[in-house]
Amino acid sequence: MLVHGSGNTSRTWEPVVARLERPVLAVDLPGRRYRPADLTLGSLEASAGAVVSDVRAAGLGPIVLVGHSAGGLILPEVAAELGSQVRHLVFVAGLIAAHGHRVIDTVDPAGTSGFEAQRLALMAQWAGHTYAGLLPGEPPIPTHLALIDDSRLTGSIESLNLMFQTVSWSGVSPSVPRSFVRCLRDPNQPPAMQAGLIANCGADEVFDIDTTHTPAQSEPAQLAELLERVAARYDGHRAGPGRPPPEPAR
Repeated sequence: MLVHGSGNTSRTWEPVVARLERPVLAVDLPGRRYRPADLTLGSLEASAGAVVSDVRAAGLGPIVLVGHSAGGLILPEVAAELGSQVRHLVFVAGLIAAHGHRVIDTVDPAGTSGFEAQRLALMAQWAGHTYAGLLPGEPPIPTHLALIDDSRLTGSIESLNLMFQTVSWSGVSPSVPRSFVRCLRDPNQPPAMQAGLIANCGADEVFDIDTTHTPAQSEPAQLAELLERVAARYDGHRAGPGRPPPEPAR
């Protein structure tokens, strides 16, 4: 189960999906494409609910739950709701906080970057908007909301909204394995921030990929192989031939 980050849609995963051998489902979170919602009112609860709804509608069995960037913030709530159905959590450059905390405190621990003022300005200016994210020729979105068609603006609205929300790990078993995919050339996450995010999610292992922030686009083959190897731990399926995944960094 693949969960995109802020400013993206399920389409960001297409290069990875094309390379995966196992059944896979990539979700569109609320506030984009044919799941319109006011981006400024987005919540971790609503996003997690959309993922859970799609999992149940698809009739999926045991799953490896993967979240990229801000998509990582909703993995705990999804895992809590789905219980033993979730076998592994994978945070791909994932934003995440410890229980009862906000990720903004890891991203900006000194609170000096002006993110709060920027967040409030964006929320006021773009209330009542949803992200189109459609390809040319796709049918229009039936919605009363105004449309944004700028992925970078959408990403700013969403990430600043979600980073200030409190993360809950209640109901997530400590025994659920957790992996973090660390992007070594990530311009958004310097090493100190990555170390904090890794600690926040309690990762059992860290995989390094020599790429920028979105390996689903820049290194899809390597990311797909890594995800296949993780999934193979739970079903005995043997991954196909090819380059092995990165060795865990710790």
